[in-house]
Amino acid sequence: MSHRGDLTERMVLIPLLLAERPRSQKELTSRFSVNRKTIKRDIDVLSLHYPIEEEIQGREVQYGFSDGYKFKPPPLTPSELAPLLLAQESIAATGLTAFGSPFAEFINSMLAKVRSSLPQSLRERLDALASVFGTAAAPAKDFAPHAETIERLTNAAVARHRLSVRYYSLNEDRVTDRDVDPYSVYFDPDGATLKLIAYDHRRKEISPLAIDHIRSLRETGDSFERPAGFDLREFLAENCFNGIHGEPILVRLRAHGVTARIFAERTFHRSQRQIERKPHTADDDETTTIEMRVARGRGLVRFILSWSPDIEVLAPDEVIKQVADAHRRSLAWREHE
Repeated sequence: MSHRGDLTERMVLIPLLLAERPRSQKELTSRFSVNRKTIKRDIDVLSLHYPIEEEIQGREVQYGFSDGYKFKPPPLTPSELAPLLLAQESIAATGLTAFGSPFAEFINSMLAKVRSSLPQSLRERLDALASVFGTAAAPAKDFAPHAETIERLTNAAVARHRLSVRYYSLNEDRVTDRDVDPYSVYFDPDGATLKLIAYDHRRKEISPLAIDHIRSLRETGDSFERPAGFDLREFLAENCFNGIHGEPILVRLRAHGVTARIFAERTFHRSQRQIERKPHTADDDETTTIEMRVARGRGLVRFILSWSPDIEVLAPDEVIKQVADAHRRSLAWREHE
């Protein structure tokens, strides 16, 4: 955690701790892993807003709220606690923070801090809600063996250090050497995997790399500058769809029957817009036609096939052909058996 993050945590938690009972300076230094001067400085700042009294007891300094003062922690409603629980459940279930993963200890310590900051009544409510909320997410990969790689990639991205990596490509089915400028490490919910977004000097473009496919890495000794204005969310929205990277393409799809209702109420991409909605008639099923600009390639084709046979591709011809070829190959394999 950054220095500013540590300070913010102390400013939030110290009043909550003092609300339970007085705390010694030694106890607070141990709780936050800082020295006595830091705690004294924090108390001085907090004293501008709260009636905190300082009492000398032998060789120890004791802090507490003045008599009669009732500190009221920020009230957290079930609706406010629910996102915390859902985030914990869904992230942990993917394997990203599950037991044994490189982030497990961090999510556990963070949740312990959150719990310790809540008054007893809210802690009991949090436990009650934990039996109500859940997730259907399932782990896709185990990243525990890649903890050191993740750490080194993160440090290189922060320090702007170029890396030389040996990388296994599923598409090419071989390991190649390539120099990359690491921009961001991100969690891909489509495949429940961790990926690196980097400028690949071999391919001369910004590309995603599966972290578990990196066989080895080393710093080249060179530095790099990330493009001004580069934004990970914007890049992924433009260039990644259904877990696959590709050039953006405008696609028009028509869904039929029950799938038409699903398409009418669900947004698959921020560029999505509804072109036409036709109700059910005696002769035809209801339909919903949408258009969206997403990354072309295997991710888009896989998305379309997942809704078959209740979907048709209206445009462009490139995607119509790819989907038709995929159906033909599937039939050919069946006939071959």
